[in-house]
Amino acid sequence: MKPSERERTHAADSLLIGIGSLALFGWAALGPDYYNFDEGVYAEVAREIARTGQLLTPRCNGVPYFEKPPLVYWLSALSYRLFGTATWAGRLPIVLFGAIGVMALYWLIALWRNRAAALAASVCLATSFGYFIYARTLMMDAPLTALFVVAMAAFFSAWRRPERTRPMLALTAATLGLAVMVKGLIGIALPALAAAVAGIFSADLRAFLKRIGWSGGIMMTAIFVTVAAPWHLLVEIRHPHVMAHYLVAGQLRRYMQGADSLDVVPLGVGAYLGATTVWFLPWAIFLPPAIAIALHDIRRRAPEHDLLVAALAWSFTAVAFFLASPARLEYYALPALPGFAILVGYWWSRVELPSAAARNCFAAMLIVAALGWVVALASAHLPIIDRLYAVLNEQYRNASGAVQPSLKELTPAVIVELITLTGAGCLGLIAVWRTHKRVAFAGMLALAIVSNWAVHRGLEVMEPYCSVAPLARGVAKTITPADAVVIMGPFEAASPIAFYLRRPVMIVDGLGGDLREGREIDSTASRYFLDDASFRQLWTKSGRRVYLVIVNGDPAADPPPPTPAWRVQELPSGAVYSNRP
Repeated sequence: MKPSERERTHAADSLLIGIGSLALFGWAALGPDYYNFDEGVYAEVAREIARTGQLLTPRCNGVPYFEKPPLVYWLSALSYRLFGTATWAGRLPIVLFGAIGVMALYWLIALWRNRAAALAASVCLATSFGYFIYARTLMMDAPLTALFVVAMAAFFSAWRRPERTRPMLALTAATLGLAVMVKGLIGIALPALAAAVAGIFSADLRAFLKRIGWSGGIMMTAIFVTVAAPWHLLVEIRHPHVMAHYLVAGQLRRYMQGADSLDVVPLGVGAYLGATTVWFLPWAIFLPPAIAIALHDIRRRAPEHDLLVAALAWSFTAVAFFLASPARLEYYALPALPGFAILVGYWWSRVELPSAAARNCFAAMLIVAALGWVVALASAHLPIIDRLYAVLNEQYRNASGAVQPSLKELTPAVIVELITLTGAGCLGLIAVWRTHKRVAFAGMLALAIVSNWAVHRGLEVMEPYCSVAPLARGVAKTITPADAVVIMGPFEAASPIAFYLRRPVMIVDGLGGDLREGREIDSTASRYFLDDASFRQLWTKSGRRVYLVIVNGDPAADPPPPTPAWRVQELPSGAVYSNRP
Protein backbone atom coordinates (compact mmCIF):
# COMPACT_ATOMS: atom_id res chain seq x y z
CA MET A 1 0.00 0.00 0.00
CA LYS A 2 1.33 3.43 -0.96
CA PRO A 3 1.95 5.95 1.84
CA SER A 4 -0.89 8.22 0.68
CA GLU A 5 -3.33 5.29 0.52
CA ARG A 6 -2.17 4.07 3.91
CA GLU A 7 -2.71 7.48 5.47
CA ARG A 8 -6.21 7.73 3.99
CA THR A 9 -7.02 4.26 5.32
CA HIS A 10 -5.75 5.16 8.77
CA ALA A 11 -7.69 8.43 8.73
CA ALA A 12 -10.89 6.58 7.79
CA ASP A 13 -10.30 3.95 10.49
CA SER A 14 -9.60 6.61 13.09
CA LEU A 15 -12.73 8.54 12.18
CA LEU A 16 -14.87 5.41 12.37
CA ILE A 17 -13.37 4.47 15.73
CA GLY A 18 -13.93 7.99 17.05
CA ILE A 19 -17.58 8.05 15.96
CA GLY A 20 -18.20 4.61 17.45
CA SER A 21 -16.56 5.59 20.73
CA LEU A 22 -18.53 8.83 20.93
CA ALA A 23 -21.76 6.93 20.33
CA LEU A 24 -20.93 4.31 22.97
CA PHE A 25 -19.75 6.69 25.68
CA GLY A 26 -22.35 9.34 24.82
CA TRP A 27 -25.17 6.83 25.17
CA ALA A 28 -23.81 5.79 28.56
CA ALA A 29 -23.47 9.44 29.68
CA LEU A 30 -27.23 9.86 29.23
CA GLY A 31 -27.75 7.28 31.96
CA PRO A 32 -28.01 7.58 35.75
CA ASP A 33 -27.83 10.85 37.66
CA TYR A 34 -24.63 12.00 39.34
CA TYR A 35 -23.62 9.65 42.12
CA ASN A 36 -22.72 10.80 45.61
CA PHE A 37 -19.13 11.70 46.44
CA ASP A 38 -16.91 12.44 43.44
CA GLU A 39 -19.38 13.01 40.62
CA GLY A 40 -21.66 15.21 42.68
CA VAL A 41 -18.75 17.26 44.04
CA TYR A 42 -17.12 17.84 40.64
CA ALA A 43 -20.47 18.67 39.03
CA GLU A 44 -21.17 21.27 41.72
CA VAL A 45 -17.72 22.84 41.32
CA ALA A 46 -18.24 23.12 37.54
CA ARG A 47 -21.76 24.52 38.01
CA GLU A 48 -20.46 27.28 40.30
CA ILE A 49 -17.70 28.15 37.83
CA ALA A 50 -20.30 28.34 35.04
CA ARG A 51 -22.49 30.58 37.21
CA THR A 52 -19.80 32.95 38.49
CA GLY A 53 -17.16 32.83 35.76
CA GLN A 54 -14.51 32.52 38.50
CA LEU A 55 -11.76 30.36 36.99
CA LEU A 56 -8.93 30.86 39.45
CA THR A 57 -10.57 29.73 42.69
CA PRO A 58 -12.88 26.74 42.20
CA ARG A 59 -15.68 26.62 44.75
CA CYS A 60 -17.85 23.76 45.92
CA ASN A 61 -20.99 24.66 47.82
CA GLY A 62 -19.62 28.20 48.06
CA VAL A 63 -16.36 27.04 49.68
CA PRO A 64 -12.90 27.27 47.99
CA TYR A 65 -12.03 23.80 46.78
CA PHE A 66 -8.51 22.76 45.75
CA GLU A 67 -8.71 18.97 45.93
CA LYS A 68 -7.98 18.65 42.18
CA PRO A 69 -6.63 20.96 39.45
CA PRO A 70 -9.35 22.75 37.48
CA LEU A 71 -9.09 21.65 33.83
CA VAL A 72 -12.03 19.22 33.95
CA TYR A 73 -14.05 21.73 35.99
CA TRP A 74 -13.42 24.39 33.36
CA LEU A 75 -14.48 22.14 30.50
CA SER A 76 -17.63 20.94 32.26
CA ALA A 77 -18.45 24.55 33.17
CA LEU A 78 -18.11 25.52 29.50
CA SER A 79 -20.42 22.65 28.59
CA TYR A 80 -22.97 23.86 31.16
CA ARG A 81 -22.77 27.35 29.68
CA LEU A 82 -23.40 25.98 26.18
CA PHE A 83 -26.01 23.31 26.88
CA GLY A 84 -27.45 24.06 30.32
CA THR A 85 -26.84 22.29 33.61
CA ALA A 86 -28.02 18.87 32.48
CA THR A 87 -26.28 15.78 33.81
CA TRP A 88 -25.08 14.74 30.37
CA ALA A 89 -23.62 18.20 29.71
CA GLY A 90 -21.21 17.88 32.64
CA ARG A 91 -20.12 14.47 31.38
CA LEU A 92 -19.68 15.61 27.76
CA PRO A 93 -15.98 16.59 28.13
CA ILE A 94 -15.28 13.18 29.67
CA VAL A 95 -16.94 11.48 26.70
CA LEU A 96 -14.80 13.53 24.31
CA PHE A 97 -11.63 12.67 26.23
CA GLY A 98 -12.61 9.00 26.13
CA ALA A 99 -13.03 9.03 22.35
CA ILE A 100 -9.77 10.97 21.87
CA GLY A 101 -7.94 8.33 23.91
CA VAL A 102 -9.26 5.51 21.73
CA MET A 103 -8.36 7.36 18.53
CA ALA A 104 -4.89 8.17 19.85
CA LEU A 105 -4.30 4.51 20.64
CA TYR A 106 -5.08 3.63 17.02
CA TRP A 107 -2.73 6.41 15.85
CA LEU A 108 0.03 5.08 18.12
CA ILE A 109 -0.09 1.48 16.87
CA ALA A 110 -0.61 2.53 13.24
CA LEU A 111 2.88 4.05 13.35
CA TRP A 112 4.11 0.45 12.98
CA ARG A 113 1.84 -0.11 9.95
CA ASN A 114 0.01 -2.83 11.85
CA ARG A 115 -3.58 -1.97 11.02
CA ALA A 116 -5.02 -5.18 12.45
CA ALA A 117 -3.38 -4.63 15.84
CA ALA A 118 -4.42 -0.96 15.86
CA LEU A 119 -8.07 -1.79 15.17
CA ALA A 120 -8.16 -4.63 17.68
CA ALA A 121 -6.48 -2.61 20.44
CA SER A 122 -8.79 0.37 19.95
CA VAL A 123 -11.84 -1.88 20.22
CA CYS A 124 -10.39 -3.56 23.32
CA LEU A 125 -9.86 -0.24 25.07
CA ALA A 126 -13.21 1.30 24.16
CA THR A 127 -15.25 -1.72 25.24
CA SER A 128 -13.34 -2.77 28.36
CA PHE A 129 -15.43 -2.43 31.50
CA GLY A 130 -13.28 0.15 33.26
CA TYR A 131 -12.73 2.49 30.33
CA PHE A 132 -16.40 2.28 29.35
CA ILE A 133 -17.55 3.15 32.88
CA TYR A 134 -15.16 6.04 33.47
CA ALA A 135 -15.42 7.51 29.96
CA ARG A 136 -19.01 8.45 30.91
CA THR A 137 -18.35 9.43 34.54
CA LEU A 138 -17.56 12.98 35.68
CA MET A 139 -14.23 12.09 37.26
CA MET A 140 -10.60 12.76 36.34
CA ASP A 141 -9.40 9.24 35.57
CA ALA A 142 -10.58 8.81 31.96
CA PRO A 143 -9.24 12.25 30.87
CA LEU A 144 -5.93 11.45 32.57
CA THR A 145 -5.73 8.08 30.79
CA ALA A 146 -6.62 9.62 27.42
CA LEU A 147 -3.96 12.31 27.79
CA PHE A 148 -1.37 9.65 28.60
CA VAL A 149 -2.27 7.86 25.35
CA VAL A 150 -2.02 11.09 23.34
CA ALA A 151 1.35 11.89 24.91
CA MET A 152 2.70 8.43 24.17
CA ALA A 153 1.42 8.54 20.58
CA ALA A 154 3.00 11.95 20.03
CA PHE A 155 6.29 10.81 21.55
CA PHE A 156 6.48 7.72 19.34
CA SER A 157 5.53 9.79 16.31
CA ALA A 158 8.50 12.05 17.09
CA TRP A 159 10.67 8.95 17.39
CA ARG A 160 9.60 7.13 14.24
CA ARG A 161 9.16 10.14 11.95
CA PRO A 162 12.25 12.35 12.19
CA GLU A 163 10.65 15.09 10.06
CA ARG A 164 8.03 15.56 12.80
CA THR A 165 10.32 15.28 15.82
CA ARG A 166 10.12 18.80 17.23
CA PRO A 167 6.37 19.45 16.78
CA MET A 168 5.53 16.02 18.18
CA LEU A 169 7.82 16.52 21.16
CA ALA A 170 6.09 19.86 21.73
CA LEU A 171 2.72 18.08 21.65
CA THR A 172 4.03 15.50 24.12
CA ALA A 173 5.09 18.19 26.58
CA ALA A 174 1.85 20.15 26.21
CA THR A 175 -0.23 17.02 26.74
CA LEU A 176 1.66 16.10 29.91
CA GLY A 177 1.08 19.65 31.13
CA LEU A 178 -2.64 19.16 30.57
CA ALA A 179 -2.43 15.85 32.45
CA VAL A 180 -1.04 17.74 35.45
CA MET A 181 -3.93 20.19 35.12
CA VAL A 182 -6.32 17.24 35.27
CA LYS A 183 -5.00 15.34 38.28
CA GLY A 184 -1.86 16.92 39.64
CA LEU A 185 1.60 15.44 40.04
CA ILE A 186 0.53 11.99 38.88
CA GLY A 187 0.18 13.55 35.40
CA ILE A 188 3.97 13.77 35.09
CA ALA A 189 5.20 11.26 37.69
CA LEU A 190 3.58 8.18 36.15
CA PRO A 191 4.64 8.74 32.51
CA ALA A 192 8.16 9.70 33.62
CA LEU A 193 8.46 6.50 35.64
CA ALA A 194 7.07 4.39 32.78
CA ALA A 195 9.54 6.00 30.35
CA ALA A 196 12.42 5.26 32.74
CA VAL A 197 11.37 1.61 33.02
CA ALA A 198 11.02 1.31 29.23
CA GLY A 199 14.44 2.91 28.77
CA ILE A 200 16.04 0.19 30.88
CA PHE A 201 14.91 -2.46 28.37
CA SER A 202 15.14 -0.49 25.11
CA ALA A 203 18.49 0.65 23.79
CA ASP A 204 16.68 2.36 20.89
CA LEU A 205 14.72 4.52 23.35
CA ARG A 206 17.90 5.53 25.15
CA ALA A 207 19.47 6.44 21.81
CA PHE A 208 16.45 8.56 20.87
CA LEU A 209 16.55 10.40 24.19
CA LYS A 210 20.21 11.20 23.54
CA ARG A 211 19.27 12.45 20.08
CA ILE A 212 16.71 14.82 21.59
CA GLY A 213 19.55 16.40 23.51
CA TRP A 214 19.57 19.38 25.82
CA SER A 215 17.84 21.65 23.34
CA GLY A 216 14.89 19.31 22.94
CA GLY A 217 14.69 18.77 26.69
CA ILE A 218 14.69 22.50 27.38
CA MET A 219 12.00 23.06 24.75
CA MET A 220 9.76 20.34 26.25
CA THR A 221 10.30 21.65 29.78
CA ALA A 222 9.41 25.18 28.74
CA ILE A 223 6.20 24.05 27.05
CA PHE A 224 5.25 21.80 29.97
CA VAL A 225 5.78 24.62 32.49
CA THR A 226 3.88 27.09 30.30
CA VAL A 227 0.84 24.78 30.34
CA ALA A 228 0.97 23.45 33.91
CA ALA A 229 2.43 26.27 36.01
CA PRO A 230 0.34 29.47 35.53
CA TRP A 231 -2.76 28.37 37.45
CA HIS A 232 -0.68 26.95 40.30
CA LEU A 233 1.38 30.15 40.58
CA LEU A 234 -1.65 32.45 40.45
CA VAL A 235 -3.43 30.43 43.13
CA GLU A 236 -0.37 30.62 45.38
CA ILE A 237 -0.24 34.39 44.88
CA ARG A 238 -3.94 34.79 45.62
CA HIS A 239 -4.05 32.21 48.44
CA PRO A 240 -0.59 31.81 50.04
CA HIS A 241 0.32 28.34 51.30
CA VAL A 242 -2.62 26.67 49.53
CA MET A 243 -0.34 25.00 47.01
CA ALA A 244 1.84 23.59 49.77
CA HIS A 245 -1.17 21.88 51.28
CA TYR A 246 -2.46 20.85 47.84
CA LEU A 247 0.84 19.26 46.81
CA VAL A 248 2.14 17.90 50.11
CA ALA A 249 -0.97 16.90 52.06
CA GLY A 250 -3.33 16.42 49.15
CA GLN A 251 -1.05 14.38 46.89
CA LEU A 252 2.31 13.29 48.32
CA ARG A 253 1.07 12.41 51.79
CA ARG A 254 -2.06 10.81 50.38
CA TYR A 255 0.06 8.57 48.16
CA MET A 256 2.59 7.68 50.84
CA GLN A 257 0.39 7.37 53.92
CA GLY A 258 -3.14 6.87 52.65
CA ALA A 259 -5.97 9.35 52.79
CA ASP A 260 -8.66 10.42 55.19
CA SER A 261 -11.05 11.40 52.42
CA LEU A 262 -14.53 10.16 53.07
CA ASP A 263 -14.98 8.38 49.76
CA VAL A 264 -11.74 6.42 50.02
CA VAL A 265 -12.13 2.70 50.72
CA PRO A 266 -8.57 1.39 50.19
CA LEU A 267 -8.27 -2.09 48.72
CA GLY A 268 -5.93 -4.86 49.72
CA VAL A 269 -3.33 -6.03 47.24
CA GLY A 270 -5.40 -8.97 46.02
CA ALA A 271 -8.58 -6.93 45.70
CA TYR A 272 -6.72 -4.17 43.82
CA LEU A 273 -5.24 -6.63 41.33
CA GLY A 274 -8.63 -8.30 40.98
CA ALA A 275 -10.32 -4.96 40.31
CA THR A 276 -7.68 -4.14 37.69
CA THR A 277 -8.43 -7.44 35.95
CA VAL A 278 -12.18 -6.77 36.10
CA TRP A 279 -11.71 -3.33 34.53
CA PHE A 280 -10.14 -4.97 31.48
CA LEU A 281 -12.85 -7.58 31.06
CA PRO A 282 -13.88 -9.20 28.79
CA TRP A 283 -10.49 -8.83 27.09
CA ALA A 284 -8.49 -9.71 30.21
CA ILE A 285 -8.97 -13.39 29.31
CA PHE A 286 -6.44 -12.88 26.52
CA LEU A 287 -3.80 -11.12 28.63
CA PRO A 288 -1.69 -14.19 29.62
CA PRO A 289 -1.03 -15.34 26.02
CA ALA A 290 -0.72 -11.71 24.90
CA ILE A 291 2.06 -11.08 27.41
CA ALA A 292 3.73 -14.34 26.44
CA ILE A 293 3.75 -13.53 22.72
CA ALA A 294 4.92 -9.97 23.44
CA LEU A 295 7.90 -11.24 25.43
CA HIS A 296 8.68 -13.75 22.68
CA ASP A 297 8.64 -11.07 19.97
CA ILE A 298 10.69 -8.68 22.10
CA ARG A 299 13.40 -11.33 22.42
CA ARG A 300 13.45 -11.95 18.68
CA ARG A 301 13.52 -8.19 17.94
CA ALA A 302 10.24 -8.03 16.02
CA PRO A 303 9.49 -4.76 14.19
CA GLU A 304 7.06 -3.83 17.01
CA HIS A 305 9.78 -4.42 19.63
CA ASP A 306 9.77 -0.86 21.00
CA LEU A 307 5.97 -0.64 21.06
CA LEU A 308 5.71 -3.88 23.03
CA VAL A 309 8.40 -2.80 25.49
CA ALA A 310 6.58 0.48 26.01
CA ALA A 311 3.21 -1.27 26.46
CA LEU A 312 4.59 -3.65 29.07
CA ALA A 313 6.44 -0.88 30.91
CA TRP A 314 3.41 1.40 30.72
CA SER A 315 0.80 -1.07 31.98
CA PHE A 316 2.80 -2.74 34.70
CA THR A 317 4.27 0.54 35.96
CA ALA A 318 0.75 1.97 36.27
CA VAL A 319 -0.39 -1.06 38.28
CA ALA A 320 2.73 -1.22 40.46
CA PHE A 321 2.78 2.54 41.11
CA PHE A 322 -0.46 2.40 43.08
CA LEU A 323 0.21 -1.08 44.40
CA ALA A 324 2.91 0.57 46.51
CA SER A 325 0.45 3.08 47.98
CA PRO A 326 -1.84 2.35 50.93
CA ALA A 327 -4.46 4.61 49.32
CA ARG A 328 -5.05 2.31 46.36
CA LEU A 329 -8.58 2.44 44.96
CA GLU A 330 -10.28 0.16 42.47
CA TYR A 331 -10.04 2.63 39.57
CA TYR A 332 -6.47 3.84 40.10
CA ALA A 333 -5.08 1.32 37.61
CA LEU A 334 -7.22 2.73 34.78
CA PRO A 335 -4.12 4.21 33.04
CA ALA A 336 -2.84 0.64 32.65
CA LEU A 337 -5.70 -0.33 30.32
CA PRO A 338 -4.26 1.22 27.11
CA GLY A 339 -1.06 -0.78 27.62
CA PHE A 340 -3.09 -3.96 28.14
CA ALA A 341 -5.11 -3.12 25.01
CA ILE A 342 -1.91 -2.80 22.94
CA LEU A 343 -0.76 -6.23 24.10
CA VAL A 344 -4.10 -7.93 23.41
CA GLY A 345 -4.57 -6.12 20.10
CA TYR A 346 -1.12 -7.26 19.03
CA TRP A 347 -1.96 -10.83 20.09
CA TRP A 348 -5.05 -10.79 17.88
CA SER A 349 -2.95 -9.62 14.93
CA ARG A 350 -0.35 -12.34 15.51
CA VAL A 351 -2.26 -15.41 16.68
CA GLU A 352 -2.83 -18.10 14.10
CA LEU A 353 -6.06 -20.08 14.03
CA PRO A 354 -6.26 -22.87 14.90
CA SER A 355 -3.69 -22.61 17.70
CA ALA A 356 -3.37 -23.84 21.24
CA ALA A 357 -3.34 -20.27 22.58
CA ALA A 358 -6.60 -19.38 20.83
CA ARG A 359 -8.32 -22.61 21.89
CA ASN A 360 -7.22 -22.16 25.49
CA CYS A 361 -8.49 -18.59 25.61
CA PHE A 362 -11.95 -19.42 24.38
CA ALA A 363 -12.04 -22.49 26.60
CA ALA A 364 -11.18 -20.18 29.52
CA MET A 365 -14.17 -18.02 28.59
CA LEU A 366 -16.46 -21.04 28.80
CA ILE A 367 -14.99 -22.07 32.15
CA VAL A 368 -15.53 -18.58 33.53
CA ALA A 369 -19.09 -18.59 32.20
CA ALA A 370 -19.75 -22.02 33.72
CA LEU A 371 -18.52 -20.88 37.13
CA GLY A 372 -20.62 -17.74 36.80
CA TRP A 373 -23.71 -19.80 36.03
CA VAL A 374 -23.08 -21.94 39.10
CA VAL A 375 -22.83 -18.87 41.32
CA ALA A 376 -25.81 -17.14 39.69
CA LEU A 377 -28.05 -20.20 40.01
CA ALA A 378 -26.81 -20.98 43.49
CA SER A 379 -27.59 -17.44 44.65
CA ALA A 380 -31.27 -18.15 44.10
CA HIS A 381 -31.24 -21.27 46.29
CA LEU A 382 -28.26 -21.15 48.64
CA PRO A 383 -28.49 -18.73 51.57
CA ILE A 384 -24.70 -18.81 51.93
CA ILE A 385 -24.30 -16.82 48.70
CA ASP A 386 -26.65 -14.14 49.97
CA ARG A 387 -24.87 -14.08 53.31
CA LEU A 388 -21.46 -13.69 51.61
CA TYR A 389 -22.74 -10.79 49.52
CA ALA A 390 -24.30 -9.24 52.63
CA VAL A 391 -20.97 -9.44 54.47
CA LEU A 392 -19.11 -7.77 51.59
CA ASN A 393 -21.84 -5.16 51.31
CA GLU A 394 -21.67 -4.45 55.05
CA GLN A 395 -17.88 -4.08 54.95
CA TYR A 396 -18.05 -1.57 52.12
CA ARG A 397 -20.94 0.30 53.73
CA ASN A 398 -19.13 0.64 57.04
CA ALA A 399 -16.13 2.09 55.24
CA SER A 400 -17.92 4.41 52.80
CA GLY A 401 -21.37 4.93 54.29
CA ALA A 402 -22.98 3.75 51.05
CA VAL A 403 -25.80 1.22 50.95
CA GLN A 404 -25.60 -1.17 48.01
CA PRO A 405 -28.36 -3.01 46.12
CA SER A 406 -29.24 -6.58 46.93
CA LEU A 407 -27.72 -9.44 44.98
CA LYS A 408 -31.04 -10.33 43.39
CA GLU A 409 -31.41 -6.81 41.97
CA LEU A 410 -28.12 -7.24 40.10
CA THR A 411 -28.89 -10.80 38.92
CA PRO A 412 -30.58 -9.86 35.57
CA ALA A 413 -27.50 -7.92 34.44
CA VAL A 414 -25.27 -10.81 35.55
CA ILE A 415 -27.42 -13.30 33.62
CA VAL A 416 -27.16 -11.23 30.43
CA GLU A 417 -23.39 -11.11 30.86
CA LEU A 418 -23.17 -14.88 31.37
CA ILE A 419 -25.36 -15.66 28.36
CA THR A 420 -23.20 -13.42 26.17
CA LEU A 421 -19.97 -14.83 27.57
CA THR A 422 -21.13 -18.39 26.92
CA GLY A 423 -22.26 -17.57 23.39
CA ALA A 424 -19.06 -15.73 22.52
CA GLY A 425 -16.96 -18.58 23.90
CA CYS A 426 -18.82 -21.14 21.80
CA LEU A 427 -18.61 -18.94 18.71
CA GLY A 428 -14.92 -18.42 19.35
CA LEU A 429 -14.22 -22.15 19.59
CA ILE A 430 -16.14 -22.75 16.37
CA ALA A 431 -14.19 -19.96 14.67
CA VAL A 432 -10.91 -21.45 15.91
CA TRP A 433 -11.91 -24.84 14.56
CA ARG A 434 -12.92 -23.30 11.20
CA THR A 435 -9.85 -20.96 11.23
CA HIS A 436 -11.95 -17.76 10.96
CA LYS A 437 -10.16 -15.14 13.02
CA ARG A 438 -12.53 -12.35 12.02
CA VAL A 439 -15.53 -14.38 13.14
CA ALA A 440 -13.83 -15.04 16.47
CA PHE A 441 -13.09 -11.34 16.96
CA ALA A 442 -16.62 -10.38 15.90
CA GLY A 443 -17.95 -12.72 18.58
CA MET A 444 -15.75 -11.07 21.18
CA LEU A 445 -16.86 -7.62 20.04
CA ALA A 446 -20.50 -8.65 20.34
CA LEU A 447 -19.74 -9.95 23.83
CA ALA A 448 -18.06 -6.69 24.79
CA ILE A 449 -20.92 -4.52 23.54
CA VAL A 450 -23.60 -6.56 25.29
CA SER A 451 -21.39 -6.63 28.38
CA ASN A 452 -21.26 -2.84 28.29
CA TRP A 453 -25.05 -2.82 28.26
CA ALA A 454 -25.08 -5.15 31.27
CA VAL A 455 -22.62 -2.88 33.09
CA HIS A 456 -24.75 0.14 32.23
CA ARG A 457 -27.82 -1.68 33.52
CA GLY A 458 -25.94 -2.42 36.74
CA LEU A 459 -25.20 1.31 37.14
CA GLU A 460 -28.89 2.04 36.72
CA VAL A 461 -29.76 -0.54 39.38
CA MET A 462 -27.27 1.08 41.77
CA GLU A 463 -28.47 4.65 41.13
CA PRO A 464 -31.23 4.70 43.80
CA TYR A 465 -28.60 3.60 46.36
CA CYS A 466 -25.75 5.83 45.21
CA SER A 467 -27.39 9.12 44.24
CA VAL A 468 -29.49 11.58 46.23
CA ALA A 469 -30.55 13.34 43.02
CA PRO A 470 -34.14 12.01 43.31
CA LEU A 471 -34.29 13.46 46.82
CA ALA A 472 -33.16 16.83 45.46
CA ARG A 473 -35.91 16.75 42.84
CA GLY A 474 -38.46 15.99 45.52
CA VAL A 475 -37.32 18.98 47.60
CA ALA A 476 -37.25 21.23 44.52
CA LYS A 477 -41.03 20.85 44.10
CA THR A 478 -41.79 22.77 47.29
CA ILE A 479 -38.68 24.74 48.29
CA THR A 480 -38.60 28.54 48.24
CA PRO A 481 -35.60 30.91 48.31
CA ALA A 482 -36.20 31.60 51.99
CA ASP A 483 -36.01 27.93 52.97
CA ALA A 484 -32.84 26.24 54.20
CA VAL A 485 -31.42 22.86 53.14
CA VAL A 486 -29.19 21.05 55.61
CA ILE A 487 -27.05 17.93 55.19
CA MET A 488 -26.39 15.82 58.25
CA GLY A 489 -22.80 14.64 57.94
CA PRO A 490 -20.14 15.21 55.24
CA PHE A 491 -21.07 17.25 52.20
CA GLU A 492 -19.54 14.68 49.84
CA ALA A 493 -22.01 11.99 50.96
CA ALA A 494 -24.91 14.03 49.55
CA SER A 495 -23.12 16.30 47.08
CA PRO A 496 -25.66 16.02 44.20
CA ILE A 497 -28.18 17.83 46.43
CA ALA A 498 -26.46 21.18 45.88
CA PHE A 499 -26.08 20.60 42.14
CA TYR A 500 -29.67 19.59 41.45
CA LEU A 501 -31.12 22.29 43.73
CA ARG A 502 -28.81 24.89 42.12
CA ARG A 503 -27.96 26.38 45.52
CA PRO A 504 -25.54 25.88 48.42
CA VAL A 505 -26.59 23.81 51.41
CA MET A 506 -25.64 23.88 55.09
CA ILE A 507 -23.58 21.11 56.67
CA VAL A 508 -24.00 19.82 60.23
CA ASP A 509 -21.15 18.13 62.11
CA GLY A 510 -19.64 16.92 58.87
CA LEU A 511 -16.13 18.35 59.09
CA GLY A 512 -16.70 19.28 55.48
CA GLY A 513 -14.48 16.51 54.15
CA ASP A 514 -12.25 18.13 51.51
CA LEU A 515 -14.12 21.39 52.10
CA ARG A 516 -12.61 21.93 55.54
CA GLU A 517 -9.44 23.58 54.14
CA GLY A 518 -11.64 25.97 52.17
CA ARG A 519 -13.06 27.39 55.39
CA GLU A 520 -9.58 28.52 56.36
CA ILE A 521 -9.09 30.29 53.02
CA ASP A 522 -12.42 32.12 53.03
CA SER A 523 -13.86 33.03 56.43
CA THR A 524 -17.26 33.79 54.89
CA ALA A 525 -17.60 30.08 54.05
CA SER A 526 -18.23 29.40 57.74
CA ARG A 527 -21.89 30.29 57.21
CA TYR A 528 -22.36 26.95 55.45
CA PHE A 529 -21.21 24.94 58.49
CA LEU A 530 -23.35 24.38 61.56
CA ASP A 531 -22.64 22.75 64.88
CA ASP A 532 -25.37 20.80 66.62
CA ALA A 533 -26.55 23.72 68.74
CA SER A 534 -26.76 26.08 65.75
CA PHE A 535 -28.66 23.51 63.76
CA ARG A 536 -31.24 22.98 66.52
CA GLN A 537 -31.65 26.73 66.79
CA LEU A 538 -32.28 26.92 63.04
CA TRP A 539 -34.70 23.98 63.17
CA THR A 540 -36.83 25.07 66.12
CA LYS A 541 -36.56 28.86 66.48
CA SER A 542 -35.59 30.47 63.17
CA GLY A 543 -39.08 30.57 61.74
CA ARG A 544 -37.75 29.22 58.44
CA ARG A 545 -38.75 26.04 56.75
CA VAL A 546 -35.77 23.68 56.97
CA TYR A 547 -35.16 20.53 54.93
CA LEU A 548 -32.81 17.98 56.48
CA VAL A 549 -31.13 15.41 54.20
CA ILE A 550 -29.78 12.26 55.84
CA VAL A 551 -27.88 9.85 53.61
CA ASN A 552 -28.44 6.19 54.35
CA GLY A 553 -25.44 4.50 55.88
CA ASP A 554 -25.18 2.77 59.20
CA PRO A 555 -28.63 3.15 60.86
CA ALA A 556 -27.07 2.90 64.31
CA ALA A 557 -24.74 5.80 63.55
CA ASP A 558 -27.24 8.06 61.77
CA PRO A 559 -28.77 10.48 64.30
CA PRO A 560 -32.54 10.97 64.13
CA PRO A 561 -33.81 14.42 63.15
CA PRO A 562 -34.76 16.75 66.00
CA THR A 563 -38.41 17.06 66.91
CA PRO A 564 -40.79 18.10 65.61
CA ALA A 565 -40.00 16.47 62.26
CA TRP A 566 -42.03 15.34 59.29
CA ARG A 567 -40.68 12.89 56.72
CA VAL A 568 -40.93 14.43 53.26
CA GLN A 569 -39.39 11.62 51.21
CA GLU A 570 -37.46 8.40 51.69
CA LEU A 571 -35.48 6.42 49.12
CA PRO A 572 -32.73 3.77 49.35
CA SER A 573 -30.13 6.56 49.11
CA GLY A 574 -31.47 8.58 52.01
CA ALA A 575 -34.37 10.52 53.45
CA VAL A 576 -35.58 14.13 53.67
CA TYR A 577 -37.24 15.57 56.76
CA SER A 578 -38.74 18.99 57.40
CA ASN A 579 -39.54 21.03 60.49
CA ARG A 580 -42.94 21.85 59.03
CA PRO A 581 -45.71 19.55 57.75
